[in-house]
Amino acid sequence: MGYERLNQMLNQVKPSQQQEEAMLKHLLQKERTESDMKTKHRMPKMAAAMLAAAILTTSAFAAVATGLDQRLLQYFGAEPEQTELLSPAAVVVDKELKDQGTTLRIEQAIADRYSAVVLIDLTTPEGTVLDGDYYTLGERDRLRARTADGTEMDSFGVGWTLLEDEDSADNHISLLLTVRSINGEFNFLGSKLSMDFEGLYDSNVQKNVLVDGHWKCTINLPQEDPGIYTVSDVPIEIGESQITLHSLYLSPISLTWELQGGKDNMESVAEIIHDTEDWQNQITLTTAESETIPVGECNFLHTTYGGGEGRYCFRLDTIMDPVEVVSVTLFGQTFSLK
Repeated sequence: MGYERLNQMLNQVKPSQQQEEAMLKHLLQKERTESDMKTKHRMPKMAAAMLAAAILTTSAFAAVATGLDQRLLQYFGAEPEQTELLSPAAVVVDKELKDQGTTLRIEQAIADRYSAVVLIDLTTPEGTVLDGDYYTLGERDRLRARTADGTEMDSFGVGWTLLEDEDSADNHISLLLTVRSINGEFNFLGSKLSMDFEGLYDSNVQKNVLVDGHWKCTINLPQEDPGIYTVSDVPIEIGESQITLHSLYLSPISLTWELQGGKDNMESVAEIIHDTEDWQNQITLTTAESETIPVGECNFLHTTYGGGEGRYCFRLDTIMDPVEVVSVTLFGQTFSLK
């Protein structure tokens, strides 16, 4: 193995310069110590460098297997030490699809019960300038998902996020595809997500195709639930409506609750939720240390057509360990999460 191969290994794992120097320094220092004791076991510098690369490679692969791409961590606002909270919900996909000179790589995915986020890298032919501020990959109806028992994703929402790019005028972009289950029994854990992308567009209207191509694949989403799901079926009062809080779900990245009631009650709840400006301030989490934490922006609010039930999901402002949360307060009423 020569220097060229060593460089290839280091480039693959992309350690920082400080990591390389620290690892090599440690190995060479160890070599000098051991050589003082027994000179015939002395390790040449090249061998130490290759060993450092091998260790870094192994460490990087292990991190990928259990952790998250840094871009996903940044998107969710997680600190490096919080990686372990999201790692059980992450899978390495590493699928590469090519068509008409464009390469689409599906890097990683993370999922909880009601949402799945897929990290996608897209590299178009040389000379293509991708300097816009929004992109999509074809129609939302070309997405499918099915659980192991055959339950199919019913009502769902789709969102695209363009990640920051060091060179906004080149032919490469990174996108996050977010799919959310807003109704029905389907949940993403352990399901297969089928994606059938056709063309790169700069809007959801699908009129102006920027890059032609067809990329199709199916990925397996993680089975382990990073959150806590509890069926409570307890009374809750919202405005003038007396209904039932069916369930609560808290993952490190979201809070979701489901309501059930009569048609008239649910219509009243929908009006209250959608029309009250500060109602979000009435939703908080309480930790075991009695710290009160507000929720973040709304992922979706959905009341079924004709009323009867609803599902309401919020993104958290900060990554949370669900085990540390003891209760959820909704509209002045507190419900245990244990």
